[in-house]
Amino acid sequence: MKRNENARRLDRIAGRYFFKLSMNIVKWLPNCMLYPFSRFLGYLGFWAVAKYRKITLDNLRQSFKDKTPSEIRKIAIESYCEITWGAAETIKLAFNKDIQSKLKKLVKVEGAQYLDDELKKGKGLICISAHFGNFTIMTTRLTLEGYPFNLVMRFADDEAVAKMWKDAMSNVGINAISARPRRKAVVESLKWLRSGKPLCLHSDQNKTNGVYVDFFHRPAGTVEGPARLHLRTGAPMVCGFIVREDLYHHKIVITPPLDIKLTGDDKKDIFNITQAYTKTIEKFVRKHPQQWWWVHDRWKGSRRLNKLNSQDSLS
Repeated sequence: MKRNENARRLDRIAGRYFFKLSMNIVKWLPNCMLYPFSRFLGYLGFWAVAKYRKITLDNLRQSFKDKTPSEIRKIAIESYCEITWGAAETIKLAFNKDIQSKLKKLVKVEGAQYLDDELKKGKGLICISAHFGNFTIMTTRLTLEGYPFNLVMRFADDEAVAKMWKDAMSNVGINAISARPRRKAVVESLKWLRSGKPLCLHSDQNKTNGVYVDFFHRPAGTVEGPARLHLRTGAPMVCGFIVREDLYHHKIVITPPLDIKLTGDDKKDIFNITQAYTKTIEKFVRKHPQQWWWVHDRWKGSRRLNKLNSQDSLS
């Protein structure tokens, strides 16, 4: 146990200094060198950590059974490079004095009329998003467009790393509610929605004790929080994603509001709501697979349930 704790402590310290070093390199690196440097980090991340490389490749193989091994590997590497390039973009923007005009120039918005129509109802708005594209700058750009978004997100366990990232986000203009502690996050989210403002939730990661819905033809444990917030506040729900169009330009796509007929049965309604937005996430991931976080163990909960069910059938 003590050995594991020491190993985790060393990992946190190494991660802290690597993150700080990377931030400083990105800050001072000339723009012409920034993209090659980010791709170097992407390739390094893919080949250096076998555990996450295996998760990434397994996720892709199961999701795209029609693709060849070389196609799978190419998507995997590009998804790592998208993560590192997005992080480098965000850090670089954080030190740009003209960040507002820069974002308006580089990021266009499609579907803003859906935000206008739903916010007029005065119940706030829930925007479901994902770890897709350079998602960190999406709410900042929407705020500049006149939609004062707040974002619920989980910060790093290491306080020093979390503070560095929060400072960078603050410089970019990202408002965020910490997902932990959970009770406080729920209270702040409800308060924000009841004030009539929009809230963004990234709802594409595993939750083993969540609600299991279909994602790429496999059951995936998913957070039920967005559905519960919708049922408690009546806030309309849309989906929003930031799609990279080329090296520097992005497009935010806001979908029409989810059309879900409530039954009055909370369990059924939570499932139906969660399934509806998960299918929308899948649609965007299928279209732009290299822009999603395949490194995340999305089907971890499903494997655990299958293992438990197998053990029960044998006992």
